[in-house]
Amino acid sequence: MEFIKRNQWITPLLGVLFIFVMSMPFWMDNRTTKEESFTQLPIWGTKPVVASASPLEARTSLSFVTWNNTHTQKVIKQVKAETTVAQTKALKAKKLAKQAKLKAANARSAKAKASSGIVTASSSINHSTPTHLYFTRTELLNQKEKSEATWTYAMSSKDRLLLERIVMAEAEGEPYEGKVAVANVVLNRLRSANFPKTIKDVIYQRYQFSPVNNGRFDRVKPNAESVQAVSAALSGHKEVPDNTYYFVSLSLATDDTIERTRTKVVQIGHHTFFK
Repeated sequence: MEFIKRNQWITPLLGVLFIFVMSMPFWMDNRTTKEESFTQLPIWGTKPVVASASPLEARTSLSFVTWNNTHTQKVIKQVKAETTVAQTKALKAKKLAKQAKLKAANARSAKAKASSGIVTASSSINHSTPTHLYFTRTELLNQKEKSEATWTYAMSSKDRLLLERIVMAEAEGEPYEGKVAVANVVLNRLRSANFPKTIKDVIYQRYQFSPVNNGRFDRVKPNAESVQAVSAALSGHKEVPDNTYYFVSLSLATDDTIERTRTKVVQIGHHTFFK
């Protein structure tokens, strides 16, 4: 101790040595750590070593990939299915629209044909319709018998149209024979001295034809069958005798005068004809 007291510079030296000795373990440990870290660095130009995942991490990653692939496939299938359904609906709608358009066109065409059918039928028959009617005192003659006629009636296009309209108005729902018979009655009256001398006056004679009285006669348009029936009657075809002047629908009649006072000839459809 006496030595230390005399040499006081030794004390600091001993303190430095003590500190150096105590710090040696920490300095060596730090150096070792740095060396290990340095030795773990990859050599220049080589690929770094990637630490392998644990089995749990590997299974988790694989499960996710599998789920993702499955989910993606489901989404793709769903999108394809929805696209197919949409395309099918679009094609069906397009087909229905096309069918509706075609149906409408056919309806318009049929309507046009029906409308023109009247004119066409009338026009085609007009070429064979007589322009003159030949009568004796008791009957209408056909065109081959005109030499036997005692008087002649000149047919106009207006006369023919009036005759077609009265047939249509009186016998629209009746059979063809009934339509011809109605035309026969008008022509029988034209021939008879007891009725007017023109087709127009015969048809418009007061209280004789109910469609004229109620206005139906002015509204109807002759169909092809009515036109054909008139043409047949004008050519001499007869469904009732020349002395038949009346017809009535007994189921609808409100006056039975004709039934009580006239002789029945024949019933055709709903009409009963009398002389």
